[in-house]
Amino acid sequence: MDRSGARPVSRAGARGKTPDNKNGRHVRGHIDGGTGMPHKRAAFGEGHLMPQSSPLTRLRHCLGSLPAACVVALVSVSYAVSYAVMIFGGSGDGLLQAGLPLMFITSVLCLLVICFTSSLPFMLGGADSNSVGLLSLMVGGISATMQRAQLSPAEILATVTTAITMSSLLVGLVLMLLGALRRGNLVLFVPFPVIGGFLAGTGYLLWTGAFTVLTGHPLGLDALGAGIELHWQELLPVAIVVVGMLGLPGRKFEHPLALPASLALASAAFYAALAASGISLAQARAFGWMFAPLSPGHVQLPVQVSWSLVHWDILWRHYGELLALIAVTTLAILLNATGVSLATRREVDFNRELRSAGLANMLSGLFGGVVGCHSLSRTLLNYRFGSRDRIATLLAALLCLVFALFFIPLLAYFPKPVLAGLLIGLGGGLLNEWLVRSRRLARGDYFLIVLIVAVVACYGFVTGVALGVVVACVLFVLDYGRVSCVKMEFTGATLHSKLERSAAAQAELKQLGQRVFGMRLQGFLFFGSANQIVHRVREQLQSPRQFIIIDFRHVQGLDASTSQSFVKLAQVCEHYKVTLILTGISEAIRRPIARAAFPGQAPREFADLDLALEWVEDQLLQHAAGDQSRDALHTSLAEHFDARELAALLARMEKVELAAGTMLFRKGDAGDSMYFIDEGLVSISLPLEGGGRMRLRSFGSATIVGEMALYRGQRRTADVVTDRPTRAWQLTRANLRQLEQDDPATALRLHAYVVKVIASRLESTNEAYRLAY
Repeated sequence: MDRSGARPVSRAGARGKTPDNKNGRHVRGHIDGGTGMPHKRAAFGEGHLMPQSSPLTRLRHCLGSLPAACVVALVSVSYAVSYAVMIFGGSGDGLLQAGLPLMFITSVLCLLVICFTSSLPFMLGGADSNSVGLLSLMVGGISATMQRAQLSPAEILATVTTAITMSSLLVGLVLMLLGALRRGNLVLFVPFPVIGGFLAGTGYLLWTGAFTVLTGHPLGLDALGAGIELHWQELLPVAIVVVGMLGLPGRKFEHPLALPASLALASAAFYAALAASGISLAQARAFGWMFAPLSPGHVQLPVQVSWSLVHWDILWRHYGELLALIAVTTLAILLNATGVSLATRREVDFNRELRSAGLANMLSGLFGGVVGCHSLSRTLLNYRFGSRDRIATLLAALLCLVFALFFIPLLAYFPKPVLAGLLIGLGGGLLNEWLVRSRRLARGDYFLIVLIVAVVACYGFVTGVALGVVVACVLFVLDYGRVSCVKMEFTGATLHSKLERSAAAQAELKQLGQRVFGMRLQGFLFFGSANQIVHRVREQLQSPRQFIIIDFRHVQGLDASTSQSFVKLAQVCEHYKVTLILTGISEAIRRPIARAAFPGQAPREFADLDLALEWVEDQLLQHAAGDQSRDALHTSLAEHFDARELAALLARMEKVELAAGTMLFRKGDAGDSMYFIDEGLVSISLPLEGGGRMRLRSFGSATIVGEMALYRGQRRTADVVTDRPTRAWQLTRANLRQLEQDDPATALRLHAYVVKVIASRLESTNEAYRLAY
């Protein structure tokens, strides 16, 4: 794909300000993402084909767009010629003669279609280096196979042209479908080492293609001596060019003109070496270092194909390159569009860009053109020359067409060693990036990249990438299996329900709490993580346990094998005569669990963890000491007050009998009293916007409620309602003040008692947060 480093904006530009030359102040303005400098918006709306104004103004606007159009056309023509040589130059002059118009068709159609359908009016498109590299491998492979079979040039031309046409049409169809289905982010889920191995494999195959261009033979031991028959002076031009182009791997081509300039300098060096070694142009052409002369009369737009000459069996052997081409083109579009968005600070609709490139490729395929996509470097060049509409693109497409019709013969003077050096440079850049510099990656990721390159070199793209995906999935499963799926572990002694009980009941639960063990799970569960759960429960069952609680609230999903692991877990619990409880199960998780065949009694299920804890606590207390709720308030208060103080306190409280569902107080009411629950159950809750209520906490016998608002002198912050018939004692603010005046000792004892209750609640809350985090 095109690479262009968007120049970083200045610090002033990054803040949206630029220095005022007159007074040194900063002024706010619209910032040009390409240069970091402010610019005024175009006088005419961005995206308009032609400004709605007078003819003279429209003419001035066209003339103002001409510099950008000329530069874009120059770069597009350079890329078209370079890429045509890359794809067709190693397969004979006949293919190059037929392939040149295909590249210009691609350039013109991509410029026009992407410009008019993109979400940005100055977006440009054309052939891409990575897709061109794949196409060169496919064309070279087809040509070499057919030449070995001694097939006619007409059959080779028909088969190659059909392969290019089919690739453009299929790539365009896939891109259109991805954009229409709004699946522009699917390609981003490809594992990073697989992409690296794929690109490194592309670099290796580009090197083999360069060897074929230089020697006329595929890379192999038999062909290594093919180029040694010439005298060293005769090899000097080739050596100079190839060695010079070896510097390309370290180049990023940050400027769009860098690649054309490198090709021009390499060509000049080649001709200088020819003169120094005394080799004439005719001799160079005889050595196979130059292309045969072409004339505009030889060019047909589009190329005509005789379907009877197409060898479909040979095309089918190269389906791997076609699949790779689809993936690379999609990735190139998304990455280049992202680069344009960041560099120009404009929003880009990625699905629209996929549809835009898809339409461009389908039209290109109908005319015989090659695969194209969005171009980062050419778009930024267009943007930096001030283009904000489609006029410059229209002019650039017209100039490209003029060159295709009248200036094709110049290609006969392009040296083939320059092409080989370009392939070596591009391939070396990929190998350097993904085989040398990627050694900083994790050992497993780097091993996967090397493995894919080796498989691609021996068996081709499809096998290499497919194996890479499989190995990446296995490595992911192994790595993910080492990540704990347990968000929190707890026992009944460390985590309690939201039901506050008497001090005696809480002390009893602390002793009995070790009979309860629970885990709150997280993430996506699969067979590896599920086995961890079973193993952990087995360890815990070595101690006396009565209840095992598994909470699924933070679980996103599970696979089919995981449900069988929970069947095994149920068998283990049944063997140890332990009750298994499942909580927080969503519908997506319930379906695979429901399909599992649990032995004996199925696990108990609760809507959330709090309800399960409340039920377990009730079971523990019931089996431990029977019903402790009767006279629990009197017993609890007697531990903190003597008989006189307790009588004085009760004398200033009013007993209230409340039916189930009675609202004790509402949110916003005055906090003028607190309640001592003697018998029954009340809950603090908040109303939800969609209906229903969220329970914050519940209070049973021998607890107090409403003390916070009373002591703070503020209004109620939640609703309190009785869950079942309740008897309570109400202490109002007035009676509390009277107690403080008449019996300061009892009032002080009451304040100490309330502080202990609040401190106990805070301790329980801190313990819950400690377990959770």
